[in-house]
Amino acid sequence: MSVPDPKSGMFCKEYLQPDDQLQDHIRAYIVLQADFPDTTSRDYTLLPQVHPFLLFNLGETPAVRNRQTGEYLQQHLLIPAHHQSLSFSIAPAMKILAIQGVAGSGSHLFRDIPQLNHIQQQLLECQDTQRMGALLNTSLGEHFQQEKQHFRNIRDAVRVILDTGGNVIIRQLEQTTFQTKRTLERGFLTQTGLHLKMFCRIIRFRKAIVHIAKEKQLCWAKLAQDCGYCDQTHFINEFHFFAGCLPGAYAGTPSLFEQAIG
Repeated sequence: MSVPDPKSGMFCKEYLQPDDQLQDHIRAYIVLQADFPDTTSRDYTLLPQVHPFLLFNLGETPAVRNRQTGEYLQQHLLIPAHHQSLSFSIAPAMKILAIQGVAGSGSHLFRDIPQLNHIQQQLLECQDTQRMGALLNTSLGEHFQQEKQHFRNIRDAVRVILDTGGNVIIRQLEQTTFQTKRTLERGFLTQTGLHLKMFCRIIRFRKAIVHIAKEKQLCWAKLAQDCGYCDQTHFINEFHFFAGCLPGAYAGTPSLFEQAIG
């Protein structure tokens, strides 16, 4: 049985720093284990995100299930950059290793990592987390080094989008990157699986989420203005599109599972 009560669960986590050669693609390795006060599974939501995640199961049984598809994390599971909220059921026995990609890093690069089943088996045989990190650095280093040029094509554009909180016009990106609109749009779709405009919309939405978490007294009109929305109605419509609820019904912070792997 699964209970939609994300605030009643907790997680133990440990961050491992990837090699410098991987910094263009990977932000962190995260070893994450459920630490629930009882034996009841819990439901958690992952809001739209431009970071891909690759999860490896380190437990004895599958303990992570995508509630939309019913798919379990058997050995490994890719969560690509996505524009719709995802829901996961987490069992108390969950222990995973999450590879957190950088914003704009290609989901297809994570999907194409060779011998994922073999890497998962090797992770299970590691005696400590430091050895897990070393294993991943060795296994992934050559793969991402060979694919580095693909990300370089949109890296400057990603940086501008992040710096502006998603409030950027195509002309500005063209001037900054010396690439045409068509080239940029093709690069984003190929690299991230998201259209360029959608990528910017998600970044703007994530900025609003940060504002909501920080502000004690919210003025929706001011928040909409600060985050670059043309008016409050636009903000409300965008928020509902991404979060599946109106801003006033939002819990105020991302779920504990999202915070743990994010």
